[in-house]
Amino acid sequence: MKLLTLCSLVVGICAASCFGGQPYQISKPGKLLLKQDFDSPELPELFTVGKGDWKIVEGAMRGRQLLEDKHTAFRKIYLDHQDVIYEYDMKLEGDGFHQLLINWGLAHIAKCVVRYDSATVFKIKEKKKREQMAALKHDLGRDPLKGEWGEATFAMDETAVSIEEGKWHRVVIEMVGDTITLSVDGCVARGTHVGLTEMKDNFGFQAGGLESYTYIDNIRVYEAIPSNS
Repeated sequence: MKLLTLCSLVVGICAASCFGGQPYQISKPGKLLLKQDFDSPELPELFTVGKGDWKIVEGAMRGRQLLEDKHTAFRKIYLDHQDVIYEYDMKLEGDGFHQLLINWGLAHIAKCVVRYDSATVFKIKEKKKREQMAALKHDLGRDPLKGEWGEATFAMDETAVSIEEGKWHRVVIEMVGDTITLSVDGCVARGTHVGLTEMKDNFGFQAGGLESYTYIDNIRVYEAIPSNS
């Protein structure tokens, strides 16, 4: 159902109670697939594809959207994976926001958005990108939607958060089967959709806002082992 959690409706109660708790909601870390701490002064090769102004600043990757791009700033990371845990530290400066997109080929499967006061998990409309992939004869993967790609982008769930400008916050995203969770300092949004069972071969860190910066550091990507296994 396209409903927001009670957390988003009762902001004060949720903001006071959701911090802390278990770092993982539906899984536990398995094999380490990617580790990046940005110890070099240059962007690692795996982080060089995308748009926007990105550079290493004080040992972290900093991104900013550029007006001429007419697109949020992003770094696209190519990595074959399926059930997965993405975890990293994030910092915002200015009035922007951060997103992480999870993709198969050109098609966006899901999006996690962190703003100063909210964390939201979205299912993204696949139609335009899927049709482009079909025209280019790209591998359509499992295509769990079976060609029914027209469902509009919608928020599967949202939770209240309290992001402090210029402070580091811990982000943990888990995808297991048809379920995704987004945890920011222990505040959790959770969504379920059959489209999430698609294979994944890339994901992207994004920075939104022309007068702001998103910082990313201490990235770990693991195979996710379901908690009930």
